[in-house]
Amino acid sequence: MRSKSSLTFSCRQAGFAGFRPLRVRGHFVAGSKSWRRVIAAVVLGIGLGGGIAVAQPRPAPRPKKVKVDVAAQKAALLGGDVDKGTVAAVELGKSDDAAAHGALLEGLATGLHPDTAAAALTSLASSPRPGDVTTLGRYVRARNVAVRAAAVRALGGHADAGEKILAALRDQEESVRAAAAEAVVARKPKGAAEPLLALLDKGEVPAAKALAALADAELARVVAEHLGTAPDGVLAQCLGGILVRPDFGPEPARVQVVRALAKLAGPEAITALGDYVDATPATPVKQSRREAEAALKEKLGGE
Repeated sequence: MRSKSSLTFSCRQAGFAGFRPLRVRGHFVAGSKSWRRVIAAVVLGIGLGGGIAVAQPRPAPRPKKVKVDVAAQKAALLGGDVDKGTVAAVELGKSDDAAAHGALLEGLATGLHPDTAAAALTSLASSPRPGDVTTLGRYVRARNVAVRAAAVRALGGHADAGEKILAALRDQEESVRAAAAEAVVARKPKGAAEPLLALLDKGEVPAAKALAALADAELARVVAEHLGTAPDGVLAQCLGGILVRPDFGPEPARVQVVRALAKLAGPEAITALGDYVDATPATPVKQSRREAEAALKEKLGGE
């Protein structure tokens, strides 16, 4: 394998026009984890350390259910005090007792302050039950944006909520569309690709993540065709998310995604390519990995 004791990376070649070149001293071995170190050095060197998440955090596990005084929390939920009611909504969500779930549904049926309603809807989402969809269907039309978003997000726990999720992707509020994109990832309803592609063109990151979760080889090709329509950064995040999925393929489809990323400017494309190289074993040799390494060297000014 090739190594270099000194690398000079041109920020202009990497898509950072206007910044001075950064010299990084150390060793680079093709195919090693040093891609992540090099990319991080470039990003930090130009003052964009908060702009890219080099490591992809795992979703937080759901909290374990605990014993809750359901009668007391129900009384607080329905008592009219907003702060106490909101705390009670959260506490009831910590219980797997059917009575606690019923108390949340009762509160939502009788009417709650928007803050309390949003907390109650979030608690419902932590333990979805078949009868919830009727209540959620009412709240996805709520005037309050936070309440609407909480209801849409909760739809992700229900297999029969596909139409409501798709409708929410066209909501006028971005936070509600983001909640709908999260629900798409959970449920993968048919017909989600078209509205998600429209949101991708608007530069909405949750839509990019949802498309990355849905994409097969054909949808990945369609996503790549949005070069020049969608912002480079969000398009790179979408293609990168597709590329690192272990179930995505076949190899010719991975090659096409790598080639699309190579055409994109900006730090997101560099991160996506680096993540793929890091996630893919050096052997057996894959053309997609080889081309990703070559694209990285080109973007980072390597020889």
